[in-house]
Amino acid sequence: MLLATLGVILLGKPIAALVIVLVMRYPLKVALSVAVALAQIGEFSFIVAALANQLNVFPGLEASNLLIGAAIVSITLNPLLFRAVAPLERWVARVRPEPVPNGIPEERLEPREAAHRAVVVGYGPIGRTVTRLLRENAIEPTVIEMNLDTVRALRQAGVEAILGDATQPAVLAAAGVNGAGSFIVSVAGLVGVEEAFRVARRQNPTLQILARTTSLRELRALRGAGADVVASGEGEVALTFTAAILERLGATPEQIDRERTRVRTDLERA
Repeated sequence: MLLATLGVILLGKPIAALVIVLVMRYPLKVALSVAVALAQIGEFSFIVAALANQLNVFPGLEASNLLIGAAIVSITLNPLLFRAVAPLERWVARVRPEPVPNGIPEERLEPREAAHRAVVVGYGPIGRTVTRLLRENAIEPTVIEMNLDTVRALRQAGVEAILGDATQPAVLAAAGVNGAGSFIVSVAGLVGVEEAFRVARRQNPTLQILARTTSLRELRALRGAGADVVASGEGEVALTFTAAILERLGATPEQIDRERTRVRTDLERA
């Protein structure tokens, strides 16, 4: 009986969360992450137990020990479960390819030259800016996003957008990577991004791949995975500081540009 109750406590909430998120048509990776996040039994459970005790509906010491045991087990397993999300999601995708929620039907993808189409992953501050600049320069973007409200808002604004995980081949195909000129990942630290680059390259060998990273340590890995251009937050800060100092010292624009080039080369070799 105690083991059965413990099992319900540990599995009931995450399974319910998994089902609810999938019913709301979010990608599998989002559903798994939410389920794992809610699998841990934390302070709220003890608050509820204390309230139940005040109302004289708490079974007593046996239930208290069970709750503490469940909390210890869930806290111990939680980091391991988070590490298993990406492998599990990839395994499920291989066994049963995930349908693209609200994907773009093929007939809606206008036949345009690759140079005038781009796929943008993420619609945060950088993704919004890139999307706006592309449209202003007659390049039609297709945005891949994992936020349903963002996808709906983009479509209402006349921007092609699909809900999905950009590391999935089916999502990349639905976004039209095979007929695009550029593949732009505006999200830093995207799990599985290297595999996404390789998949995109297989779908379109001539594709230009641009990636964003916060750390210089990731530059080589992203380039090795197929990225043509990698922009580092750390590198851009160093370039901005260098240019500001040189300008204050009276350097000419040509001197500043030369130093920018040298600093960028040094950073990429670091």
